[in-house]
Amino acid sequence: MATMPAEVQELFKEVDNVVFSTASTDGQPNSCIVGMKAIIDDETVYLSDQFFKKTLANVQANPKVAVVFWQGAKAFELRGTARYVNEGAEFEAQKAWVDAAFEQMGMPIKAKGGCFVSVEEVFISSPGPTAGDKIA
Repeated sequence: MATMPAEVQELFKEVDNVVFSTASTDGQPNSCIVGMKAIIDDETVYLSDQFFKKTLANVQANPKVAVVFWQGAKAFELRGTARYVNEGAEFEAQKAWVDAAFEQMGMPIKAKGGCFVSVEEVFISSPGPTAGDKIA
């Protein structure tokens, strides 16, 4: 696993949404937008599932994923392995804050599950000469 630098973690927390990309076993790509997200620790992020369809099927068949996020000209990509959970204490802790956030917004949406992504690589996605550089 890779340790996410502080600047990566800060931006992940600041952005409203991230792009979560998966692929089927035959290489068919899929990306979705995720707003309910959290940093679990220096090597793990959590992405909540309210509407995963193709994403869930892909993660179950091929857990290698990417998460991209940006604000202005600052951008990063996380690559790693996703582990889907939808039961147990680990999930219930995440579900509690997600459900409460939706309730506070007045939206009748509940978390169905979520992905803990073990970060294995971190890349700069910002434009310029360092675009694509691996930083962790």
